[in-house]
Amino acid sequence: MATIDDVARMAGVSKGTVSSVFSKKRPISQQVTERVLEVAQELGYFPNHLARSLAIKRTMSIGLKIPLPPDGTMTAFDTQLINGVIKECSKQGYRLVLDTLPEQEDPTLYSQDPVDGVILLNPRKNDLRIQRYLMMGTPLVLVGRSDPYDDTISYVDNNNTNVAQQVGDYLLRGGHQTVLFLNASSDMTVSYDRKHGLAEAYSQHGLPMPEEYVVYYDHKLHANGTEYGYMSIMNTYGNMNYTAVITDTDRVALGVLRAARELEIEVPDQLSVIALSNDAILAQDMNPKLTSVELSAEALGAEAAKLLFEKISDKRIHRQIIIPAQLVVRESCKFLS
Repeated sequence: MATIDDVARMAGVSKGTVSSVFSKKRPISQQVTERVLEVAQELGYFPNHLARSLAIKRTMSIGLKIPLPPDGTMTAFDTQLINGVIKECSKQGYRLVLDTLPEQEDPTLYSQDPVDGVILLNPRKNDLRIQRYLMMGTPLVLVGRSDPYDDTISYVDNNNTNVAQQVGDYLLRGGHQTVLFLNASSDMTVSYDRKHGLAEAYSQHGLPMPEEYVVYYDHKLHANGTEYGYMSIMNTYGNMNYTAVITDTDRVALGVLRAARELEIEVPDQLSVIALSNDAILAQDMNPKLTSVELSAEALGAEAAKLLFEKISDKRIHRQIIIPAQLVVRESCKFLS
């Protein structure tokens, strides 16, 4: 069986050059790369990932903890974020291990894949998962901020408070004095930030934000986001006096629009709808086209991966990166005044 030494000798290069051709850890000229690959093919050489990992004391893999929702379907946000992570992994010669297992209440039950670092989505208040990775000494990057805030924990996030304030201001300036907010789960840090931003918008308009109009997703009550949006409207419209709805995701907005059709509510003439995420294809296919917020999920994933690779090289690195979100106005909102 051919070895890396055989390939290096026959190609007239060092072992390090052969290793770099396959790992892509450093740039190698096209001419040398082609010669190494031709020799490797001629000799029947294949790099041994396990042997290389043992030699450099790294697995050359990172983990992405992204539990699937109960219906088993990834959102456009999930897939775009994964694309961003994969692109950076490819540049670094790393593999990506997707952990899609359901979240466990008991932190001792969390999967412990042999990886060099972990990207963790949707951090929660007093998140035991974060503490467990820190105790294990595993380099960790969050997509979303920690709560309580700790500047030694690295994360990548959107400007959630600011964008919720912008969305609230947009609706209030349009004459929507009472807005139903279908927020994320109450224990997620993003739900607090967005609620705070909406409260700021109300305050700037000299209005109190009615707490009863802020609803939180409960996975025990709803199988998925679409059902959450649908049931929320079916249970409240006519009993609560709102003219606009802000939803946590576009999937929740899809449920809102379905309920509106069944209740014969005209969108946007009678009810305006804005989603705090943007599946551009889904938004364009909705009728009316959905006003939403572009979170730049692929950029979030790419920046999280870059930061994680920095931490793998030097655990002393701690950084927080904000990716601006942007309101995308389409057809599902109407100004009342």
